[in-house]
Amino acid sequence: MDEIQSCLDVLRENDVDVDTAVDRLMGNDNLYLEFIKRLPEELNLATLRDALAQEDAESFHFHLHNLKGFAVNLGITEIAEAAQAGLTEFRISQFRNITKLEGLLQEIEASGEKFASALVEIKEIENANNDA
Repeated sequence: MDEIQSCLDVLRENDVDVDTAVDRLMGNDNLYLEFIKRLPEELNLATLRDALAQEDAESFHFHLHNLKGFAVNLGITEIAEAAQAGLTEFRISQFRNITKLEGLLQEIEASGEKFASALVEIKEIENANNDA
């Protein structure tokens, strides 16, 4: 099995809908892997938490919506669903239920940590192939 397929399999094992996401990119596995590696910077949880603490509606909605779109397009369902739940809650109550919004950010963070371990595996696969 080649390096790219091994990397994609790691993502599949971590509940990422790789096939649908790669189809969106017209079958370009390399491009998909480049995008997927950007997730840690796209999570931007510090910015979301700051916006929540300051009750900055525009920033909070903007960053959460972008995260949801990024996760949906890359097949990272857990993060996309938690982000969508956060958007729904925000649209309904704005900042009246901060505890619930904080809980949803914690779900996103937990999913991000799970996903980060998959990225470590991918980096190990790439390094092993570069060393070979």
